[in-house]
Amino acid sequence: MTTIYANYQASSIWDLDEICEQLEITRDKITSYYVKWDKLFVSYIDQDGDEVEEEFEPNQFSASENFDWKRPESVVEEEVA
Repeated sequence: MTTIYANYQASSIWDLDEICEQLEITRDKITSYYVKWDKLFVSYIDQDGDEVEEEFEPNQFSASENFDWKRPESVVEEEVA
């Protein structure tokens, strides 16, 4: 059996300065962040001194919405015995 794999690479982009402006905080108030399921989760210290976590959709470019399926990064053929 021969299997062909088409490998794609996509990026989602968040403008962190825009997010900080929206939250009315400075970047040094951010304690951590991570990305899961094309969402950015930001933990920060709010104006009351509490740690809060909020999630954000990509605000510059979303790979989920604008993915280009025409050009894979690589195509690999694999022979399986």
